[in-house]
Amino acid sequence: MKILEKLRIKFKLVLSLDRSPKDLARATFLGVLIGLSPYIGFHTYIALVCSTFFSLPVYPLILGAYITNPITIPFIYGLTTKFGAFVLGREIVIPKDWSSISLDNVKEFFESILLPFIVGTHIIGLIAAVVSYFTVYFISSRYQNR
Repeated sequence: MKILEKLRIKFKLVLSLDRSPKDLARATFLGVLIGLSPYIGFHTYIALVCSTFFSLPVYPLILGAYITNPITIPFIYGLTTKFGAFVLGREIVIPKDWSSISLDNVKEFFESILLPFIVGTHIIGLIAAVVSYFTVYFISSRYQNR
């Protein structure tokens, strides 16, 4: 129950920002898109640059970028990789002997795992970002009209 309470508090902080519902929704859209992107290790930096470049509030961007964290990363990236393989019509082949990966067979490894990972994260990221945009826009419009 504590986790849900913390999430509710963070969401109220986003809603209480002195920004239009459209700005909050745009920031959330970009944050979720960044958070589900394959650019592991750069999510925070990308969010900060987007906040500055697009003049958006940084808090919703960072919250969205932190969707992928040490707890959720295996689940999110596993799902997106499987989805990417499905979209590409490929089978994921995980090598049993990691020492067998060399420069000679890196193309096979890329096509088997990395390409589905990149495709899946971008597609699912875009879908989740669109859903979050409309959700945050609807909720923040109603919240600010009160």
